[in-house]
Amino acid sequence: IRNTTNYIWSTNDVLGQGATGFVFKGRDKKSGQEFAIKVFNSMNYLSRSAEVRKREFEVLRKVDHKNVVRLFSVEEEVRLVTIINFYRLWSKNFMVFSALQNRPLRLEKCGHYKFLYAMLDDPENLYGLKESEFKQVLSHITAGMKHLHDKGIVHRDLKPGNIMRSMDEDGSAVFKLTDFGAARELGDDEQFMSLYGTEEYLHPDMYERAVLRKSAGKRFSATVDLWSMG
Repeated sequence: IRNTTNYIWSTNDVLGQGATGFVFKGRDKKSGQEFAIKVFNSMNYLSRSAEVRKREFEVLRKVDHKNVVRLFSVEEEVRLVTIINFYRLWSKNFMVFSALQNRPLRLEKCGHYKFLYAMLDDPENLYGLKESEFKQVLSHITAGMKHLHDKGIVHRDLKPGNIMRSMDEDGSAVFKLTDFGAARELGDDEQFMSLYGTEEYLHPDMYERAVLRKSAGKRFSATVDLWSMG
């Protein structure tokens, strides 16, 4: 059992795992309300500059859209930083696959929650999502991405593993963008040179530089998110 001043969780209740840390199912100590709690990997977290460490928090504080996961609270303990996200767990029942080293844990069931990566891995989706569901994913994530870009934010790591399906109270599915560890703000017409993202979803220019070691000095813009969407 782990805890901060206001939240408590079991390390056995893992909802997901990524490069920067783990996500657990936890509770508010006073209200008992359930939340998804992101706990950063201490080595990864401390190895980044203070500016980069703050970036995810600052980005999430500036967004407010039904298709973007909402930051609820940030707490910091010695060698431990947690993000309490807004996506509430409607069911206590969940089931996950064991994590493999250096690979994301694939969440299969967590109440009404499911990541797109896991959905695509289901046998029923062997040949892709149903057309109606695909259109819904595209519509929701495009809306979420537009909100980010309207706020001057580029995600830089759009992929199925960072898209979560949740359920509204009326039972309808809602797809949300998650994991803003690579996100950053861009001013009008501003570009960036740093390389972020997942190889399979990189913009061609980023792929050339990151994988093929070409195009040194190339600058990038928010269009990298559009490519990842495709």
